[in-house]
Amino acid sequence: MSTELVVALVAAAAAVWAAFFATRADFATRREIKNAHERWEASTKPVPHVTFTQFVAPGQSIQVNVENLGGTLAGCGMIVQSGDEIYASELTLPEKAPSRPFSLPFIVKAWQRAAQPKPLLLIARDVGGRCFDCLDGGKPIRDPRKWVGSRLRDLRMQGMVEFPSVTGAAKR
Repeated sequence: MSTELVVALVAAAAAVWAAFFATRADFATRREIKNAHERWEASTKPVPHVTFTQFVAPGQSIQVNVENLGGTLAGCGMIVQSGDEIYASELTLPEKAPSRPFSLPFIVKAWQRAAQPKPLLLIARDVGGRCFDCLDGGKPIRDPRKWVGSRLRDLRMQGMVEFPSVTGAAKR
């Protein structure tokens, strides 16, 4: 009887250890799947990099160079300010695209002068349809239409520009 008890205890201890190590393996596998998913997301996320190339005459379009350091840039809405003028446009770039010049048309005079050219809004959409705020470290945007509307309201530019490649077609 004592031999059977020892065998039962050893079997129970082995089952506990097996369950413990199986749980650890399951947690490690789930963690690595999550890390792989994050790496995939980081590699497919578009990362536009904007540089200002030349000064412009008042009321004329501004030329900027845009380089895509990440995944395919299926749509990008950009508003920049240079001096006391605001420019805006949409663009698309392939994955890991080298720097390309884009001409942004003049939209409106700014209410406050900026000493250096700066982007006021930079939103990017990837091929999967996800949108990111590129001025806030690539933070994901859940509802791009609502987000762009809010940003345009903050910039007092409602109705002046639209970004249908990012937000979709306007509702009629």
